[in-house]
Amino acid sequence: AVSLRGEPQNDNFASKNQAMNVWYGGDGKDIVVSLLHQRNHMDVRADDREFAVVWQTSGEELREVQRVPLSCPDVELIVPPRGPFVYEARLELNPYSMHPECACPPNTPCPLGVSATFGEADGSRSNSTLESPTQSHFVTLQNEWEEIIADPAVLGRLADDVTAAVAAAGPPPSNASATAPQEANLACPASRDEMMGTHDVTFSMLGASNITLGGVRGKWCLVRRGGCDETAKVKVCEASGAVGTVIVDHGHSQIDQEIVIRYNRKEKERAAKPVLFIGKREGDALFARLSAGATVSLSVGPTVGGVPPPNYAPGTGVVVHAVSPLADDALRAGLPRKKAYPEIFGLAGWLEASRERDIMYVCLPGLQEVRLYNISAPMTDIPMLGKIRTSCSKTSMHDYHIVEYRGEGGRFTTILVDPADTGNRLQYYDTEDPTRPKQLFVLHADWEADDSGLGHVRPGGPKGRYHFVTWHCSNLYCEKNHGDAVYVLDSMAPREPPKVVKLPMLTQGGFARDVACGEGDGAVCLVTLTWDGMAAIDPGETPNKFRVIASYTDGEFRDDSIPLGRLYLKMYSGAQKVYASKAFPRTFYVEHSDFKYRPLRLGDSLRALQLRDLYRVEVVNYDSSVVVPGSQAYKTYGEEDGEDGEDEDYDDEGFDQEEADRRLLEWSRQVDFEAYMGTWQLAACTDVSEGNLPIRTASLRGKFVARAY
Repeated sequence: AVSLRGEPQNDNFASKNQAMNVWYGGDGKDIVVSLLHQRNHMDVRADDREFAVVWQTSGEELREVQRVPLSCPDVELIVPPRGPFVYEARLELNPYSMHPECACPPNTPCPLGVSATFGEADGSRSNSTLESPTQSHFVTLQNEWEEIIADPAVLGRLADDVTAAVAAAGPPPSNASATAPQEANLACPASRDEMMGTHDVTFSMLGASNITLGGVRGKWCLVRRGGCDETAKVKVCEASGAVGTVIVDHGHSQIDQEIVIRYNRKEKERAAKPVLFIGKREGDALFARLSAGATVSLSVGPTVGGVPPPNYAPGTGVVVHAVSPLADDALRAGLPRKKAYPEIFGLAGWLEASRERDIMYVCLPGLQEVRLYNISAPMTDIPMLGKIRTSCSKTSMHDYHIVEYRGEGGRFTTILVDPADTGNRLQYYDTEDPTRPKQLFVLHADWEADDSGLGHVRPGGPKGRYHFVTWHCSNLYCEKNHGDAVYVLDSMAPREPPKVVKLPMLTQGGFARDVACGEGDGAVCLVTLTWDGMAAIDPGETPNKFRVIASYTDGEFRDDSIPLGRLYLKMYSGAQKVYASKAFPRTFYVEHSDFKYRPLRLGDSLRALQLRDLYRVEVVNYDSSVVVPGSQAYKTYGEEDGEDGEDEDYDDEGFDQEEADRRLLEWSRQVDFEAYMGTWQLAACTDVSEGNLPIRTASLRGKFVARAY
C-alpha cells in the first residue's frame, strides 16, 4: 500500500502502542494515520524529527494527504479508532530512548546537560554549556549480557546534582599491567589484549591488583579515549575515588559517537557515578585550561540544563491535533488546528483511546494509577473522569493496554492488559460509571506460561464479543515447546476456559505477533505471524467458527537469509502489527519488517532492520457457509490432546536439529526475557532503541533506516 521515503529523509514507521489506526473516510475510502520518524542523516540524532502522517485510499495505494510536525523526535502519538483528532504526549524516560530531551519532568531544565565553570589566573570566572553531550556524544550502560540497564549514571537519569573540580588523569595508573599504554591521560589499567583492558574488567580485578590513579579523588576524572576499552577507564577512575568520569573523544567525526560502559551484575556492580562523553574540541579546551593553571569545574544533574538540538520544543501533558481530511469542514468553521494541555499531567507511561467511548486511558507510573479522561470535545476541554489505582509500567511489553466492551447487564467493562507486566494478569473493571471504576476480578492468563509472554488482547466477532489473545512465545520462550496458538475468551463468560485456535503454519522461532478483526457480518480476523506471514480466522457464528480459513506463508514475509542456527531472529522479520480496514470488507493493512542477516553480522542494525512498508491484505473467495477443507476445529483449553509435532521444515540433511534446539534453549535461559522482549518491542515496532540489541552474535547500534524501492 505504501513504501516510505528513503534517502535523504529516511522515513520509518514508529507505530508502537496506538500510534497507527484506520478511520472511515466516507465514500468508500480508508484513512490511515500513523506516527512517522524521519531519520534524515542516519548517524546523527540531532536532525531526527517526527510527524503524524495521514494517507487516504480508495482501495489501492495509499496517497499521503497531510504531514503534521510534532514537538519532539520521540513522542507518543495516540490515534483513536475514530477521527479527526490525534493526541501527542511525552513519555517517561526509558533506557532505550535516543532522545532523553523528550522526557524531561515538568518544571525542570530541559534537556539536561553539562555546565562548565572556569577560574582564570587573574581571578576572573566564566561559564559555558557543553554542546557535545546533548548533540553528538552519548553514553549507554549495559550489563555483561549486552542488555541496556537504567542505572542513574548518564544524562537524563541522574538523581542528584554533582558539581566538582576537574582533574586530568595524568600518568598511567599505579600497578598497571606492563602492556598498558604509557601516554598521559589514558587511564588504562592494561592494553586491549588483556582482560583488564577490555569491557570485561571488574572492580574486583582492579582492587586485587591495587590499580589506582592519583589526584582524582573527589574530582571529575578527565581522560582521553583510546588505548583500552572505555569501561576500563571508567572503572579505574571510580576505583580511585573520582566523583565521575569525563571521556574525551579522539577525533572530529561528522556523525554521532557512542560509547558503551559495562557493569557486571554477577559481581553486583552498579553504575553509581556519572559518566560523560564529550567531543574532542570541547575536551581539548578543558585540557588546555588545566595546563594553563586555570581551575575547571563541571556540574550535571536534574537542575542543570543543556543545549537543545535544532527544532526542539519542551513540553508535557497532551497536544491535540485536528488532521485532514476529516477535520477540514470544522477547520474552515474556525476550529483550532491544535490545542495544548501542558498541565493535565506530566509524563506518562502509555496512553490509549477506547474503541467504544470517547475515553482515553493514561498510565502514570509514578502515581501508580491509570486515569480516565473525557475526549469527546478535545478542542474545548479534556476533563478527568476517574482513576484506577494500580501499578502500570512505562516500558510495557504490550502495544495495546485496554479493551472495553459491554459486559454483564449491558454495563461497560474495561480490561487492563497486564498493566505492570507482572505476570500475565488481565484486570477486569466495571466502568459503566467512569468516575468510579470498580474492580470485578483478575484473570490469570497462564495458558502458555505463568508470568511472561502475554501479547495482545483484541476484540472480534459479533459486536466484538470475543477477545483474541496472542502470545509472544515461541519454542524459545516461556518454557514451552512452541508458540502456535491464539486463545479466544468469550466476554459473556470471561472466566470460562478459552478456546484454542491452532496455528500449524508457525515454524520454530515465530509467534503470533498481532491480531485485528473486521466489523460487521462476514468479517474475519487476521493474525500476523512475523516471519511466517499471516493467517485468517473466522470469528463469526458460522460452520468455520474459530477455524483458520486462509493463510499466506510465502513471498514478501519470509527471508531465507536467517540461518537455521539463529531462528530466534524471525521475531524481527515479516508481518508485524495489523489494522482492519473500515471501508473494505475482509481487508487489512499489515506492517512489514525487512530483516537482513548480513548487515547484522557486520554490526549495521541501520540496514539490518527496516520497518518501511505497509501492505494491503485481502481475504478473497471465502464462503463462510461452507466448512474450509483441512481446517482444524478449535478446542477448549485443558482438553487438548498430545504434544506438538516436530517441525519438518527444518530437518535438512546435515543439520543437527536436536543440537540447535539445545543451544537455542540454553541461550534463552541465560537472557533476561523481559529485557529482551522490551528491546524487541522498541526495535522491531518503533524507532527508539539505543545501544545494542541483546544478541550475542554482533554489536549493534540501534537506528533503523527506511528506504524506498
